[in-house]
Amino acid sequence: MIIFEYFNTAIGSSIIILIIAADYLRKYNTDNFQRKLLIVMLSAVFVSAVFDFIGLTLERNQAIFLIVFGLTEPPGAEINNTLYYVWSIYLIARNCCYYYVTVFIDYFAHGNILRTKKFFKIVTVVLVIYAISIIPNFNLGYYFYISRDSVYIPGSLYLLQVFISYLPIILILINVSLAPKYIKRTQIILTIFFVLIAAVGAAIDIALRTTNLIWPCVTAAILYMYFFIIRADAKIDSLTGIGNRNNFYEYINKISKQSIKKEYAFLKLDLEYLEDINNSFGYLEGDNALRDTSTIIKSCIRHTDFAVRYGGDEFIIITNAENDIQRIIDRIIETKNAQNQKRLRPYQLNMKHSFDVYTTNSGWEIQDFLGHLDGKMRSKNV
Repeated sequence: MIIFEYFNTAIGSSIIILIIAADYLRKYNTDNFQRKLLIVMLSAVFVSAVFDFIGLTLERNQAIFLIVFGLTEPPGAEINNTLYYVWSIYLIARNCCYYYVTVFIDYFAHGNILRTKKFFKIVTVVLVIYAISIIPNFNLGYYFYISRDSVYIPGSLYLLQVFISYLPIILILINVSLAPKYIKRTQIILTIFFVLIAAVGAAIDIALRTTNLIWPCVTAAILYMYFFIIRADAKIDSLTGIGNRNNFYEYINKISKQSIKKEYAFLKLDLEYLEDINNSFGYLEGDNALRDTSTIIKSCIRHTDFAVRYGGDEFIIITNAENDIQRIIDRIIETKNAQNQKRLRPYQLNMKHSFDVYTTNSGWEIQDFLGHLDGKMRSKNV
């Protein structure tokens, strides 16, 4: 029966989405904007999957319609009208799902709340226009219509509808290509995974004109993303958005165990006068100083470089020794000076730094090297 056929797809996926949402809401996440985006996205997936199930069930099991609505005769126009509304809601919710995934990935790639909020508003306007365009379809049937035997039939503008639905695939690729250079390889892999899943779903939808296999694909992608978010949150400094001390120790433990000799340049930065900023302007401005420092660092390193907030006012950058660490320092100085010249804050950012090269499998313990790096910290401001 149709109920059992689609239970493991649409309804099964809906149950998984509910479990993810319930688990995520129980967790403490300092990134409230990310939380809101994920909940909006999960809600769209849930609604579209449920209405997909309802539409297919009513379409292929009209006896259920008779029972639900208490009819004793063939439903005729009643089921056709009901199916029209069900499929219309489904198409709107499905597009919300795809487009809000694109918004989420924009925030994931750029980490810029203001940018993503603007993108969210644009996407919402597009979705509202699409929802309005569904209304005349009831009489004109250009997107789809319901046949006399209560079957969903694509309309003359079916390919346009498909293009609108899967335009986010193109938007995601463009978005990632424009992402800052410090975007991590893991973020790129996750984005590619999403695109591949969406592409498979689109191919199935276009070729077979069915949604039977789309929801397991979408759910798998979201489940993978959720595990990535949970894992990443544990390694991200909640204030600055870069790696935390746990992430740092995980990274240096990995490189210190390499069996071959390889050189890594370590750059340590201290934000000076943070206590004075806190005392003079309040701790919120102190937090802003730390965020600004993190933003400067992220804008001056490669996506293959590693950066963390080591603790308090200390930051560490690690890169391959073959890269010119002095160029990174110069870029940080230049960017910091440009920030100070804008006078966006009631204080100036000042830093001091030290750097040296660590060679793996050299007999030098990593903890001893870090102590050596502290000893080299220059008193000269940068």
